[in-house]
Parts: sequence; structure tokens; C-alpha cells
Amino acid sequence: MGDETLTVRLGEGVAAQLAEEAKRTKRSKGQIVREALTEYLRRARPNALQAAQKYVGCMDGPADLSTNEKYLAGLGSRRR
Repeated sequence: MGDETLTVRLGEGVAAQLAEEAKRTKRSKGQIVREALTEYLRRARPNALQAAQKYVGCMDGPADLSTNEKYLAGLGSRRR
């Protein structure tokens, strides 16, 4: 898929801030918007590790839950 053009309407304040940032950093407005959108989309869709991060360390239980045979008995069998 090739590049795609998108037209976006910006309020005066955002347009002015974008123009100032482009001038200050010597980058095009388009480049700033592309980078910002790419970063936003990257954060909006976390990878598996980021998604599970909030659960790490918040559970109580035995430290060997996933390796001790006594806890694994019956794992994978169907319930009736």
C-alpha cells in the first residue's frame, strides 16, 4: 500500500502550536503530525507484555504454582 493523503481541520490554537513546533524543530508540519500519530497508535495498542504488566505482582498464591505437580493435577481435563 502506498502513501495516503489525509486532510485534517485544525483549530487556530493547534494550528499555531504546530507551526511554532515546525519552525522551532526545523521539521515539516506533516512530519510532526505523522510522528505524533504513529506514537499515539503505538501506545493505543499495547503489546502482550504491556497489556499484562498491570497484573504482574498483584496476585497471591504459591510461588511454584506453574511448576509444582500437586497444583497441576487435573489441568487440561474436562469438567463435568
